[in-house]
Amino acid sequence: MNSDDEYDLLKDHVSTLVSLCGDSQHDCGYCDGKDTSRSFGIWAHFMSCSDYQALIDRGWRRSGHYLYKPDMERTCCPQYTIRLHAMDYKLTKGQKKVLNKFNRYIQGTWSPEREEQQDVKNKPKENTPKSLLDWIHAPDHTDNKYKLKIELEPSSYTKEKHELYKKYQISVHHDKPEELTERKFRRFLIDSPLKMETKGDVTFGSFHQKYILDGKLIALSVIDILPSCVSAVYFMYDPDYSFLGLGKYSVFREVSLVLELKDDDLKYYYMGYYIDSCPKMNYKGQYEPSDLLDPVDYTWHPIQEFRKEFTKHKFVTFAQGIEYTTAGWLNRKEITQSVLSNVLVYIGEGRVLPAKHLLQAIKDPQIRASIIDFVCAVGLDLAYNILISF
Repeated sequence: MNSDDEYDLLKDHVSTLVSLCGDSQHDCGYCDGKDTSRSFGIWAHFMSCSDYQALIDRGWRRSGHYLYKPDMERTCCPQYTIRLHAMDYKLTKGQKKVLNKFNRYIQGTWSPEREEQQDVKNKPKENTPKSLLDWIHAPDHTDNKYKLKIELEPSSYTKEKHELYKKYQISVHHDKPEELTERKFRRFLIDSPLKMETKGDVTFGSFHQKYILDGKLIALSVIDILPSCVSAVYFMYDPDYSFLGLGKYSVFREVSLVLELKDDDLKYYYMGYYIDSCPKMNYKGQYEPSDLLDPVDYTWHPIQEFRKEFTKHKFVTFAQGIEYTTAGWLNRKEITQSVLSNVLVYIGEGRVLPAKHLLQAIKDPQIRASIIDFVCAVGLDLAYNILISF
């Protein structure tokens, strides 16, 4: 039996199984710095949605099966977890214009070819009270020129999705076609460690939200539905439809999904990371009310409080009286033998051993350091709940 088969058998008995990757230092995609981006990573073979929710509430993020946590004080571009209060979200005038243009295109009363001849009568009156859901579903109640379907399905591979991904990456991000293989696409946007879980009428896990216009896939959102939030992973669209503002429209759709799931605990929309110094990341702050996660004590604060401090510092924390070596990590001195006796390691053939006993048996300083780093990075509650595999 190979390790993958073993791990599959463990899924019904263990919430989460990970391997430790450790520190990573690489080029930054935000500021183009060379070897300036620093993070700590783990590889999740499988993971419960509640464990992943707890991890992203400690500043973690996933890319496929790889989960990483930025080293906030040492990395070149500190990445702050951002969440939107979906229930309290209010559309701005500009956001209403995006929705109005999109809806009018679907209805057939606007097209990019005759932008200069827009019908003023069809522009929204600013004093007309409309909720986000009213805007999103307005075309459902009219005779439309185009048929729009939004479909939510568990993440899966199709050639149509792969072709959309390639077209988007080449046109928007200028990737080389030969690099956009099916394997890369699967690892990045199809494969997920999250186990599908059900609570009432809500299913948690990794999903694709498809935007289908007259039978053609024109956009795709990759999202995770978690116990407290809808978490955006990636979004791609057909560049031929860039005039529709699909990137912004997808945000409205995903916030609407939070509202439509109607779960009392699921009330936030997570947009990944916010980087104040990076325009392609700080736009997320225009959706309000939003909070950023304090990188030291993991409390949430309104984004306005952080912005005041970002004018003076790139690393910001409101935590006081907490001693640390790495921001947000436990102090290594806290990882006692008692702690290690509660951290479990999978040693194969269905056998589990407390880390304390494993380390006493093998006396490997590198493995000891990697386990202690893991506990410091995820905190005690998660360290006790997550099974480690080497």
